[in-house]
Amino acid sequence: MRLTHVAAVVMSALAGVAIAKLPPLSPEQQEAAAAKKQTEQAQLEKEKESLDRVQNRVVEYYKKTTGGAGPATPTRRTEDTNISKKAVEGPGATAPQGGTKQSAEAHSTPAK
Repeated sequence: MRLTHVAAVVMSALAGVAIAKLPPLSPEQQEAAAAKKQTEQAQLEKEKESLDRVQNRVVEYYKKTTGGAGPATPTRRTEDTNISKKAVEGPGATAPQGGTKQSAEAHSTPAK
């Protein structure tokens, strides 16, 4: 019982420390924080401009090597021989239909 009371007191003290407010910043600290924020903002702008230049360079290289702004390979109709069976089959046509020939789903050897 005594241990639980001690643990409760310690936990409430730690909670008080966690909730406590920090003192306000001094004017020197505020100026330093503002200067740091400005330098970070300037660095971010530099990085954005650099990224934009590099992306534009990549786009220009892509256009130059592929011969234009279009896709790399010309679009054309796919031949019927290159279409997968699943794309050609209609809905409901993939289930076994029954009949005398062996279905594709049968995994055992044919009966003799």
